[in-house]
Amino acid sequence: MKMLPSVTEVIEPWVDFSRIPPGTLQAAADRGTLVHEACAMHAQGLWSIGNPPEIAGYVASFRRWFDQIVTEVILVEERLFDYALGYCGQIDLVVRVKGGETWLVDLKSPVTLSKSWRVQLAAYQYLCEKSGVTVDRSGSLRLRNDGKIPKMDWYEGSATQDFNIFLSALNCHRYFKA
Repeated sequence: MKMLPSVTEVIEPWVDFSRIPPGTLQAAADRGTLVHEACAMHAQGLWSIGNPPEIAGYVASFRRWFDQIVTEVILVEERLFDYALGYCGQIDLVVRVKGGETWLVDLKSPVTLSKSWRVQLAAYQYLCEKSGVTVDRSGSLRLRNDGKIPKMDWYEGSATQDFNIFLSALNCHRYFKA
């Protein structure tokens, strides 16, 4: 059976990392993986033995946000599939927060926003809805390396447009990768 492309793979041609030296890019990717693993453990209530210094601030930032606002964890690092449209995505977090809303949260460590994030979140939100998980809001949580409260970037009012952009990218992916 052919593997479905991930959301990240589908939008990759439109995300430009050409100005970042390969070693720096790899170090950021490795750091991101460690941060996601540590944050997932915290969200699941699992105990960990401390974090490497290069991720400690990001994890502390996540914990401060999570412990203040989250009342229930619905999904953590779960891969969802849509076989009809032909793609999958790894959902970082879906949580219920104080006030009762359900949020789809994608963890990020870069300081600056990327245009691709809103398209990524629209594709993830569609996967959640198809899987029976209703999402009230979606956004990127930019974790801080100094451990301070992270910044949430909301993607509201453009989900339909953003998802249509993703579908265009998915169609291009199918055409050029087939």
